[in-house]
Formats: sequence, C-alpha cells, structure tokens
Amino acid sequence: MIWLGVDTSEKMLFVCLYDGNKQLYVNAYEAWQRQSEYLVEEIAKAFEVSGVRKKDLQAVVSSVGPGSYTGVRIGLTVAKTIAFSKQIPLYLVSSLELLQRFPAPSICVSNARSKRSYFGVYENGKAIVSDCIKPNDEVKAYIAEHPDYALCGDTSYLGLEGSPYDPADNYLRCIDEAHLCPNVHKASPVYLKDDYATSPTEMVVRKSIPLDIPSLVAISNECFHEGKYDEKYWDYQIGENPFAHTYTAIMDNQVVGFIDFMITFSSCTINLIAVKEAYRKKGVGNRLVGQLLKDCSAQKDDVVEFVTLEVRPTNTNALGFYKKHKFQQVTVKKAYYDDGEDAIYMVRSLVNG
Repeated sequence: MIWLGVDTSEKMLFVCLYDGNKQLYVNAYEAWQRQSEYLVEEIAKAFEVSGVRKKDLQAVVSSVGPGSYTGVRIGLTVAKTIAFSKQIPLYLVSSLELLQRFPAPSICVSNARSKRSYFGVYENGKAIVSDCIKPNDEVKAYIAEHPDYALCGDTSYLGLEGSPYDPADNYLRCIDEAHLCPNVHKASPVYLKDDYATSPTEMVVRKSIPLDIPSLVAISNECFHEGKYDEKYWDYQIGENPFAHTYTAIMDNQVVGFIDFMITFSSCTINLIAVKEAYRKKGVGNRLVGQLLKDCSAQKDDVVEFVTLEVRPTNTNALGFYKKHKFQQVTVKKAYYDDGEDAIYMVRSLVNG
C-alpha cells in the first residue's frame, strides 16, 4: 500500500512516503510559520523523487495536534483534501504520539508557550497519560520522578536534551483500525491551549477522539443503568454522526467526564453528560455545559433556541444540576427507560436566557 504521512503541528515540517513498510521518501526540516508555503511543494517532491504516481496513493496519515493552531490546521486540511478527493482512507495520530521511542515508556512533550508544555506519556504505542497541557515545572518534576522513561521531542525550551525528531517509524504503527478516521469530513484538530488558559481548575475540554473511547465506555458504565453506550455507540458519535458534538474533559492526566449532544436546526438535545464520581463538584459539568452553549451560539445557519434533555426522577443530583443551569421541567415521559422508569423532560430556553 502506498501511503503519505504529514505533520505540521510544530516548528518542524515532516513528509514521508512509504510502500507498505518500505521507505520511499522522508524529509523533515524547520519551517516555523511557513508550513503553508512548503507543504504542498514537499509532497510533490516526495512523488517526484520516489517515482510513485499520485494516482497510486492509497492512504494518508496526518497528525491532529496538539500543537500550533495554524500549523495543525494546515497539515490536517491538506491531508483531508487529498483523502476526500481520492476517496482513500485517512488515519489520524496525536502529534505527541509520533514522538515516542517505541516501545519504551516515553515522555513526549512540545512547547505550548507561556511556560507550559503539551504533554503525553506513551508505552508500547499506547497512551498511559493522555495528551494534556502541564506547567513546565510540573513536567520537569514528572521527568525527574521517571528517570528511566525516554524523553522525546524538542525539549530545548525546558533546558533538557530529548530524543531527536524522527516520527517515520511511528507513522507505520498508526495505520490501523484505532487510528482510522471513519468520516473524513469530521476530522478536526485537537486544540488544548485555549481551553486550558480559560480553565480555573487546570482542566481541558476538547473534542473527543477515538483514543478516548475506552474511557468514555468506562464512565458510561459507571454512571448509567442502560449499559448500551459501548464502543460501537462512541465510534458512531465521534466518527459518523453528522449532528453529534462530543467533548471530553481531562483532569489529572485522565478522562474524567464527557458531554454528547446533537444540534439540529433550532434545537439542541443532550444525549449524555457524565462525570466520574471522584471528580464531581469540581466544575467539570459546568465546563461541559459551557462548551455546549458555546457550540450553540456558534451556529450560523440556524439560531439554536432551546436545549432539551431527559433525566430520571430518581437522579436527584442531576436534577439539581440541570435546574442550576436554568433547565425547567416540561412533562414526564412514562416508562421512558428500558427498565420502565419514567423520564423528566426538561428544556432550557436560549432565546430568553
């Protein structure tokens, strides 16, 4: 299989072209804030040097962030355009995951500015600390506590020496089902910086990605009786449902909550919102609802007038939470849940506040 890999998430521009496991072309060089000038030209060069015809390309692999806001968008947009125009698979990978020294436990970092780092820890190709933002002093403390871990990325901003940037082999490990993007149109960058900067509790709320799914299933099983929010459900919501908006909350380097809602025309419906028990009353739910309101206000074609949800009458904590967020009971849906329990139908008007 002929596949192309691109990464423009940081100051390095990276392009590779492979035939299966055989390297045909690879080039990486510093192009800070100039990726848009060089990326398309570099891709063309990869085909020219390798002798591969563009029509023979069969897959594209792209980093999805975290990293430079503009840089991430450039690489992903080009990758999406190629995949869509040629109707070939698109694989998405964390820019930090690309830095790991496989299979060793690897601390992967890049500069998030303002004395902060994009931070993730990987071992044997799996995230053992989900991508997040940490203050640099906390990153240094973690590094000191784990002297046997490989330190990966351009760490000069920390005053430390890390492994050189060479993600080619890691790209090879990302052409699998876990990294496959089910819907090219839904592929979007992972931005952590803005969410972190506005969070009073050092919390990140970002769009859910396939790597979150095991945690989303676990929290669903903890919080809901139904037991039907399995991997298939989350695969569909994250990758296929064109109306779905799914966000993940991260604190203490782990997934601690999520919100899953749909916006259709003038209404928004909350499908699920949940927070791990140990992280309740820490503002996680408030941030998730805040993200919903942000998405509703960003709609351009239709003004979202109201938000609806169903909740069990026995779930007194949730009822109190929704009332605090201006939801009002409208009616009771009899025997709404699979076990026969009723549901309270609640609505919040966005037009009248």
